[in-house]
Amino acid sequence: MLLSPFLSRIRFPSGLPFSTSEIKQLGLALFCLVWIAIGLTGHAPWKTDDARTIVTAVEMVERHDYLVPYFVGTPRFDFGVLVPQLSAAFIHLFSKTSLAAHDAARLAAGIFLFVTLLFTALAARQWDDATREGARQRYWLPMFVLIGTVGLFDRAHQLSPLIGAMAGMAIALYGLALIRKKPGTGGAVFAFAVVVATLSYRYSILWLFFCVALFLPMLHTDWRTRVYAWAMALAFVLIVLLCAAYPLCIYLRSPALFSLWAESQAVGFDASSIGANTTWLLRNIWWVACPSWMLIGWAFWIRARGFNGGCRTPSFSLFALSSAAALLYFIVTPDMHTIDALIFLVPFALLASEEIDSLPRGGSAGLDWFGILTFGLAACALWYFWWDAYINGLGSYAAKLFRDAQAGYHPTFRLRAASVSLLLTVLWVMLVRPARQSSRRALLNWAAGMMLISGMVSTIWMPYLDSRRSYEVVAKAIRPYTLNQCVNTLGINEATRAIFYYYTRADILPTRLIEDRICSLFLAQSNSPTATPMKGYTYLTTARRYGDDDEYYVLYRKNDE
Repeated sequence: MLLSPFLSRIRFPSGLPFSTSEIKQLGLALFCLVWIAIGLTGHAPWKTDDARTIVTAVEMVERHDYLVPYFVGTPRFDFGVLVPQLSAAFIHLFSKTSLAAHDAARLAAGIFLFVTLLFTALAARQWDDATREGARQRYWLPMFVLIGTVGLFDRAHQLSPLIGAMAGMAIALYGLALIRKKPGTGGAVFAFAVVVATLSYRYSILWLFFCVALFLPMLHTDWRTRVYAWAMALAFVLIVLLCAAYPLCIYLRSPALFSLWAESQAVGFDASSIGANTTWLLRNIWWVACPSWMLIGWAFWIRARGFNGGCRTPSFSLFALSSAAALLYFIVTPDMHTIDALIFLVPFALLASEEIDSLPRGGSAGLDWFGILTFGLAACALWYFWWDAYINGLGSYAAKLFRDAQAGYHPTFRLRAASVSLLLTVLWVMLVRPARQSSRRALLNWAAGMMLISGMVSTIWMPYLDSRRSYEVVAKAIRPYTLNQCVNTLGINEATRAIFYYYTRADILPTRLIEDRICSLFLAQSNSPTATPMKGYTYLTTARRYGDDDEYYVLYRKNDE
């Protein structure tokens, strides 16, 4: 068993209604749930998709309109409506509690992460072979690959449309695997997955799923049947009906809104972006998809030589095709960012888990010891810097390492945060200390190390990160001047606009609208603390984040003529 080196030390009393194996499985489930919960709450909106989605959800609640997403007072359909809708539901549910709106909204990310892990495990379980030793526990492996993926370290718990797309990909792979045994149910599940991904992200993602469904019969005979064609026909009908329901509702609400929705969904494929996306992928996939890409390389090396059925087994064909299609979608779609890599991490994890059991002892030992040393040294460094900052204040050497322009930070001691970090550290040491090695054990240790670092960052280091990454102090500095007012901007991106709107409720206009609507206030981003004199405007105030000497926000008021 994966946790047997650790749990074998525990002697459970006789007469329990659960077997030792079931208790160990429960431990693995709790491991996954803890990873989902860590980092969901406890910090302000940051300058990512997190801020934009939270603001959209807040406006849904305030307007009592869950159909049309508004962003800073303007209807926007760039991304799907499903993630903001679920976030708005949580905001409304916890509105009578002390939980902040942004923390309540982020609980939706936890739901999508739970769905992703669950259906990733179910997709892997469809290929379990009860005759093989330990095969019934293989469905844990892709979950641990996902948890240990470096690219998910600070992006898995962000509230983003990509979280919904990732969950939809996991459900779709389960549906396609299920079609072999239960065609009707599998087709319905696949249709549901496509609808979830489409309404979460954008309608252009439809072709990704259609490509997988279309080319799958060409790779393996398991899907080259009339039953599969019937299941896909059912899925196609359901997809058309369900995906058409939302734009139909928009049209019934307002033809003008429907035109805006249709314009936002017309995402073309820019040939110039292919080279840029490919270059970015080649430069960054080694860490974004780590350790998946290493395990995938080993899997292709083994299967290409004809072992374990070669590359034409049904599970390998499904996961390889979906990985290739997701990569192609990432490359050809314009304006891609790092977080868009979430699209291909689920099929990567499933493909990477195909040949974990065949890793040679040297390979698994190398992965294990590299993870133990890396995460162990990182945990020691985090503990040392936190304790040193608590006693002496953040030193100049540490500030330089963290790219912080303001040394002397003193963290406040929080018993609960310190206890959680200490508990995670102790459990990690107890888990990795036994000497018996295996490929599955190495993967679990890697995932546990990643969760240890995530847990420490999300507990004892969260106040520091929040003070440096949050724009709350900037928004509150300009709030007395901008509350419920119209503000023109220069050089301020959408995520920053969302944060300022969240705290000030000011009408923060994008730069491109300055000529269309003249406001009495003007907010500019500058890299200098000295305000630039502007003809016809009076300087009001300058604000910046703690420890940041690169971004200054200068507010002006237009002089009365």
